[in-house]
Amino acid sequence: MGEKNSLLLAILAAATLTLATGAQAAGNLTGQLGVSLTISTGCTVGNGTVTGGTNLWGNLNFGNYADLTSVINGTLLGANGTSAVTVTCSTGLSPTLSLNGGLAATGGVRAMTSSGNSIHYRLYSDSARSTEITINSPVTLGTGTTAQNIPIYGRVLPADQTSTTPAAGTYNDTVVATLSW
Repeated sequence: MGEKNSLLLAILAAATLTLATGAQAAGNLTGQLGVSLTISTGCTVGNGTVTGGTNLWGNLNFGNYADLTSVINGTLLGANGTSAVTVTCSTGLSPTLSLNGGLAATGGVRAMTSSGNSIHYRLYSDSARSTEITINSPVTLGTGTTAQNIPIYGRVLPADQTSTTPAAGTYNDTVVATLSW
């Protein structure tokens, strides 16, 4: 009788487990998920990069020269090194661009330096280099929602130099550009 009871208990246990797993009901539970996006007014800069939290909008490279006896021109190129830096703003905004004096400006003229030596240069808002961008003076950019080039052109003038035969070296400066709207 003990074997019959054990066998009967085993069968009942198996049947109970089978019923328990088969007794689970399928179902659905629905809910809502909120999704949103806020578009604010503002401007974005194209063809720039970010390094260590600093926006890098491009480079104005005057090239390689043996002396400063002639006028030397340069143009701002974006991070890719081949095309312009652009700005795109929301409808209705009137952006302006201001450029500070860089790291070594003197007498209202920006300067690149190398080992204590300086080469003065000027920045312009037109390719003819007739409209100078003076230090911290805003330049009005066009309005509209399509990308437009940021117009920055450079020029090294012999008349601005203390010497037209400066010491050999790579001369650098960093100008902070501020886009406002």
